Amino acid sequence: MRILVFQTPKLTYVQALEFLLRETQERPADLALLPEFALEHPAQCTHQGELSYDNVAIMMLSRLARQRQLYLVLGVRDSDSVDICLVFNRQGDMTLHKVSECPSFQTEWGTVALLGDVTGSWAPLLALAPVLILNPCNAPMELDMALAKAHPELQVAAWHKGFRRTERLVQSRLRDTRTVFVRADAPLRQGGAGISMLVEAHRSALAPSWGPTFLHLEMEDTKDSRKLPKWRSLTIDEILSASYGRDLNDAVEIGPRYHLWTFRPPSLAKAAMTQTADWSSLWEQPEADTDILSLMGRQASCFLMPLGRFYVVAERSGQVTLWDLRQRRECQTFSVDGAVGFGFGLDSSRSRSGRATRATRAARVTCLGPGPLPNQFAVATSSAEGVVLRLFERKLLRDFALPLEDLPWQQWKPFPANEGAEGADQGADGAPERVREKVRDVRISAIFWVSSSLVVAIAESENLPEVVLRLDLEASEVEVLDIYLNGPPPASFWEESQDTLSDEPSPSASTASELSQVSDQLVMVMAFERVKFPETRSPQSGLVCLWRSDRLCILTFSDWKVHDQVLVDDTGAPKDKEDMPLCATILPGDGACSVVASYASMIIRWWRVSLTSCFQQACVVLSSPVTQLSLLQCGEEARERERARLSWMSSSHRLSLKESKERTERSSTRDSSEGHKPSRVSTLDGLAESSATILVCTVDKTGTMTLFSGQGSNLKRVYTCLDLSWSTATTVDSIWVMETHIALLQRNGDVRHMEFDVNGELMKLSELFDGDG
Repeated sequence: MRILVFQTPKLTYVQALEFLLRETQERPADLALLPEFALEHPAQCTHQGELSYDNVAIMMLSRLARQRQLYLVLGVRDSDSVDICLVFNRQGDMTLHKVSECPSFQTEWGTVALLGDVTGSWAPLLALAPVLILNPCNAPMELDMALAKAHPELQVAAWHKGFRRTERLVQSRLRDTRTVFVRADAPLRQGGAGISMLVEAHRSALAPSWGPTFLHLEMEDTKDSRKLPKWRSLTIDEILSASYGRDLNDAVEIGPRYHLWTFRPPSLAKAAMTQTADWSSLWEQPEADTDILSLMGRQASCFLMPLGRFYVVAERSGQVTLWDLRQRRECQTFSVDGAVGFGFGLDSSRSRSGRATRATRAARVTCLGPGPLPNQFAVATSSAEGVVLRLFERKLLRDFALPLEDLPWQQWKPFPANEGAEGADQGADGAPERVREKVRDVRISAIFWVSSSLVVAIAESENLPEVVLRLDLEASEVEVLDIYLNGPPPASFWEESQDTLSDEPSPSASTASELSQVSDQLVMVMAFERVKFPETRSPQSGLVCLWRSDRLCILTFSDWKVHDQVLVDDTGAPKDKEDMPLCATILPGDGACSVVASYASMIIRWWRVSLTSCFQQACVVLSSPVTQLSLLQCGEEARERERARLSWMSSSHRLSLKESKERTERSSTRDSSEGHKPSRVSTLDGLAESSATILVCTVDKTGTMTLFSGQGSNLKRVYTCLDLSWSTATTVDSIWVMETHIALLQRNGDVRHMEFDVNGELMKLSELFDGDG
């Protein structure tokens, strides 16, 4: 059952209809719940205040319930000042229930009970064995508003305390049942406390804010498969020591539950009570749009990055919000859409070419990435004039503007298939004129800091392969590094590889080279630090790039060389054209990097890769293609590696652009006379199987979140979570897994924060999903 919860102040019937139509237009609901005293009776209508079909508000609500095929529940008060709950069924029939008489109504899912006061008696309601208990209320927060205005943190603490108090009360009442509790409260300072929530045996969900908002929930069948691991029955001694009394039975179980918090951008929160669509169009039933799989979040409306105890969310429009994870509230909001002079260096008045144009208001955020220090982050914006890179630490520290005219286009190689055609049209400075005409804008899709003054960024543009921009902020120099090289290998490479590695004939001629090179894109770009590969004598830092053609390129910062290879099966069979990677992530380790990738063939593969070799360590077959995944390393080794990484980032690690040029010349530049062949799969003595224990969190095309535990050659499923919060109607654009929580960024800009709670204490994911429970 899908439930739409209104956390709104008192509305007119026209406003209630508009919001009902808007919220159920793209995300259909089975039941809509409004808080107590939710509607004002229209003064211009006859039979004002009468709860009958002669009241125009009742008539219109009945029509909407019949058209949208939903149950509509709201708390009202009649002329005798008696609390009454008004219920419309799917046929539009209205029934009145006195709250004092333990009301209930029947649905196709079972009995639904109505509760007026959570502190009252629950026994009559529980005797009905309901599947759902609805609590439309209007309970103000017990807090001095003058004190809350002077100290906002107290208001946040009181809001969280009210949520946990209600959650514990509901849990104690429903401990031995599988009943779901849903509460609809009025907003804070508008009659209620803003504590609209859902409580189930395995999870709790709170409204996105204490202000006006709408909460989409899904009542799940609380089966054993929905529960997290580590659930167990209480012993007799634990029951006696807990002193729960008669509310606790001998067979009571205890275990972890997850809390779902929603961080909503201020722009979405302010738009909750606005209506922009036409009144007549709201009554139409829209057709469901099929979402197309996108790579590296290119269709995302926001960007998310964890930063210590904060979440940084950057909207495309230029608004950046910092969320405090401890208080679970917005702590700072600012805009990066400012006027910046386009020129090299940090001083916008200095320009090498004499131009000092200003950035237009059409600049869009294209990337959010980490800074050179753990408490810093960088934001990249793009406009018609060029790209701007800004570094923040709660405030702007520095910026770097790069106009499109000053970009070294002659170093930006086209796709190998178009290289001959592009070479015919060369400008006076060596830049292809046809490329210049085709390029309309350049976008930065990833940012990585080599040192405090040296930045590498992934740049992309239409009809051109992605490249690495090496930016020296002090010397005001930029260089384009080619990481695409010659693209996928030719068909002859696969035929030779098939003859060498297997005596069986090639089943088909479909290879990775048949994939259109123009459409070849980066699936993943991630950085690694201080990894000791078998091919090198000293630890290396660099980038791991995975292309859509299943080709892996590793760029090392020490010599700026590109080492590329093709990820193939151990049998050496040619790759299927449709079996392309959809998303991937890496885990740096001793001796190699672990690459976990999801493929269109509904397979997750765990690769071990070095600079010139690779092998598949484990794989698992899925029922739906995975579109987003994230990786967490478990155990003491992960904590030691994180401490070493922070120590290395904080050290005085500097590498200028001129020093790197004098040290070595990049050997990955394409030679026009000799083609570059990627290395084939091979096994070196130094490339061993990873001994790390990993936790892989995935979201597939159906919206199901699944966690896998990997160790050795095993990659097994440990938990599956299906929540309406990240269903197919709200596409997940990115996912992050931290030590105690999981963050999912949705297409609409909401950040779903999941934390796992056991008796009020947070539980580590490595302990929760260790495979023993």
